Amino acid sequence: MSDTPTNPFESIPDPAEEQRQIQEIAQLMLKLLDKRYPSPQQMLRGVHPKSHGCVNARFDVLPDIDKSLQVGLFRRPGASFDAVIRYSNADTLVREDLRNGENGSRGMAIKVRDVPGQVLYQDGGRASQDFLLINTPQFAFANVSDYLKLQQILLQFDDNPLAFFAPLQGPVPTDPAGRAEFLRIKKSLDVVNRIKSQPVANPMEVPYFGAAPFLFGADRAMHVAAVPAGPEKPQVIPQNPTADYLREALQTTMAGNEDIVFDFKVQVRRAGEADLHIEDATEFWPEEDTPRHTVARITIPAPQTGLDTPEHLAECEEFVFTPWHALAEHQPLGGINRLRRPVYTASADHRLARRGTC
Repeated sequence: MSDTPTNPFESIPDPAEEQRQIQEIAQLMLKLLDKRYPSPQQMLRGVHPKSHGCVNARFDVLPDIDKSLQVGLFRRPGASFDAVIRYSNADTLVREDLRNGENGSRGMAIKVRDVPGQVLYQDGGRASQDFLLINTPQFAFANVSDYLKLQQILLQFDDNPLAFFAPLQGPVPTDPAGRAEFLRIKKSLDVVNRIKSQPVANPMEVPYFGAAPFLFGADRAMHVAAVPAGPEKPQVIPQNPTADYLREALQTTMAGNEDIVFDFKVQVRRAGEADLHIEDATEFWPEEDTPRHTVARITIPAPQTGLDTPEHLAECEEFVFTPWHALAEHQPLGGINRLRRPVYTASADHRLARRGTC
């Protein structure tokens, strides 16, 4: 697939300039990978490099799903699919889970296997639907230009992003473009601070959100979420946590006999409704305005053992997750998703080639 399908949601003021910026981001990502991992056999992902573990799961569309929601992956009530889920940290490097007493962004990447229908990109010869979720409903950076600036800063300052927020130390610019950029950076900082304040004691006990939108058929857009079924469990970080306490919590949970269950939910809006903020990934749809509807259930059967064996860890690292492993009815939307298509592909190809696994 060479061109992004047309849809009534996306708006790109300068497509040529955006494409240039995306190409630069892809090049910067490869430079960052080579800088972070001088040894090819140790090269990890460009984003979410630290894995807490991959687990097998089932993804079951509800048998009584509302007819209005029977779209794409959810069009057949009661359909059941095999899935694999990778839990991770969003830090650019493999570092301790709790850094300087502050929480980080946590990820849940879901790969639904062998889905029926037309997919945008094959997944190693298979048709998959991937959902890349984080534990906050907002992405920390709004658009392609801001993400490019972030990558430039990460390369220049050894993966320290603080310079991205340096403009906030000065006065608010008076010109419209400068003021708009200032306010975007301020909003990004608000999201980052929200992430730092949100504790996760066990990655299998908290909700995750798609952050960026997807199509929901031809005339609707959706945000997705995976929410643990049952009562919410308080997240209390252990005293003196180890550097890998989240991986330890996952392995302890999966060594038990109780299946882990998530409700998979969608928020759906039509084209032409109030501003959908498709091009600003720091925005979200408040649930009081756009309710979440459960459309499927994710079951992670327990026990699952051997999650810390070299064989399992190696297999986990070979999975490629991208929102562009998707049915055409669920095309990713917005600038952040548009940049993910070539950037994630370039990163995965570079990583796997240097590791000698493709």
